[in-house]
Amino acid sequence: MRIIGAVTQGSGAVNEDGFGCIERDGAVSAAWVFDGVTGINGGDILGEGTDAAWLVSKADARLADLAGRDLPLQGILDLLVEGLTADWRAAGAAVPKDYDPPAACLILVKRYGDGWKALRLGDSCLLARMVDGAMKTALPESAFDHWLAAEAKLRRDAGVLDVKALLAEFRPQLMASRARRNATGGYGILEADPAAARYGEFLDLGSPRDMLICTDGYYRAVDHYEMFSDAGLMDASLAAGVDRVLTEMRAVEMSDPLCQRFLRFKPADDATAVMLRARDEPR
Repeated sequence: MRIIGAVTQGSGAVNEDGFGCIERDGAVSAAWVFDGVTGINGGDILGEGTDAAWLVSKADARLADLAGRDLPLQGILDLLVEGLTADWRAAGAAVPKDYDPPAACLILVKRYGDGWKALRLGDSCLLARMVDGAMKTALPESAFDHWLAAEAKLRRDAGVLDVKALLAEFRPQLMASRARRNATGGYGILEADPAAARYGEFLDLGSPRDMLICTDGYYRAVDHYEMFSDAGLMDASLAAGVDRVLTEMRAVEMSDPLCQRFLRFKPADDATAVMLRARDEPR
C-alpha cells in the first residue's frame, strides 16, 4: 500500500484527532487514525490543550513504535494500553469527583504475511475495497448521536445555541453512555485503563485494492450530509484528494451553522482521513 493522501483538521481551538503510519521506501505497512472523545468535564486537568488531546498524543507516540513491531494486533493493543496506563500514573493529575477520563477512538490497519488486518476501538471508520469492487466496512453506530442531535435541535429552536451549554445540559445522558465503555454489553474505546485491552474489534481484510481510514468527523460527508456513498467517498478521496473532500464538507457545514438543514449535535467536528491504495494500482 502507498499513501494517496492524509489530512487532519480540528473544528475548534484544539484538534483532538491524530494519524500516523509506518512507511519505508514508499510502502506503508501500518497506518492509524485517532479521534479524541470530546470532554464533558467543564475543564481539563492534564496541562495545555485538552485531556483528550493529551491521550491522543501519548497513544500516537507509543503506536509509532508498536505498530512497526512483529506483533499480533492484540499484542499491540495490550502494550499500548499498558503504556497509556503508565503515562496516566506518571501525569499525577488530581482527579476531581465525577471526572470523565480521556478516551479516543482508534482504527489501525497493519500488513501481515497473510494479508491486512485491522484493530478498531470506538466509532472511527474503515472502508476497504477489494479488486473485484466488494467492500468491507466498519462504520459508526449512530442511534444515540441521532437522539442527541434531535434533542439539541429542540434547544436551538428555543434559543440555546452554545455547544458548551448543550454539553452541560446533556451531561447525565452522556455520562450514562460513557459508563458503557469497555464493559460487558457496552463498547470498546481506548483509555488509560487495563479494561480497554479486552474490547478491541478485529477485522481480517485480506488484500484490498483501496483503504480509507477516517474519523466520524470526516465520514459526516456520507452519514450526515449525504454528499457521497461509501464507494463515492473513496473515489473522491482518491481522485480529488482528502483535502478537497474535507474543504467541500466544511463548506456544507458553514452553510448550516445552526444545524437546521443537517441535524447534528455540533456544527462541526474534528476530521481526519488517510487514503491508501495498493502500490501496483494506478491512482
